[in-house]
Amino acid sequence: MNNYGFTYNDKYYSENTYGEDYVPEFCRVIENASVHGSNNVLEYGSGITSLVLLDYCSKWNSQLFVTIDDNKEYQDAIFENRNKPSFFKPITQSINGECKNDRDLSLNYSTYPLSLGIKFDIIFIDGRRRVECAFISALLSNQCTTIIMHDYRRLRYQPILSIFDIVEDGPQFRLLRLKQELNYLFNKKFEIIKNICEVLKWHDITH
Repeated sequence: MNNYGFTYNDKYYSENTYGEDYVPEFCRVIENASVHGSNNVLEYGSGITSLVLLDYCSKWNSQLFVTIDDNKEYQDAIFENRNKPSFFKPITQSINGECKNDRDLSLNYSTYPLSLGIKFDIIFIDGRRRVECAFISALLSNQCTTIIMHDYRRLRYQPILSIFDIVEDGPQFRLLRLKQELNYLFNKKFEIIKNICEVLKWHDITH
């Protein structure tokens, strides 16, 4: 197995920090998910799994791997002295986003991926604002997208089952897919938001 450890604030995070089955189980579920596509991969919450996904995305010849965190120092520590392929996009975003007035145009931690204007094949949710990230993930999903959530047994995460079907409940991770009857609706909403983001980009360029 590759070395997926890193040091942050004098603490070493090993591949066994979250249990001996954490990395092997994660590898199993993303290998299963990749059958349905692995071109574009999104991760909410950088960490040990980011290093695993970086390896797999290289193997899959993925076009894009985005990992988002709210702590830049922590994220930098994870990837220190690591190879950073051209498809790799580490992003740090504020949890709340800009709060200057009631017309702020900036996105935040959960909504940033909407600015990319693409759908993702695999989305891993293991960071902040997980219910909010799950809702945004519905907009970012195609009919074959696999959503993977860690710590899925927490009661506060269960409302997401109103829009997702459970594919599998494992010892560490839950695999989800957008309910088939919602695909059309969320795809239409995605296109609207994509157009809005394009207008906002144009606004930034011209002002």
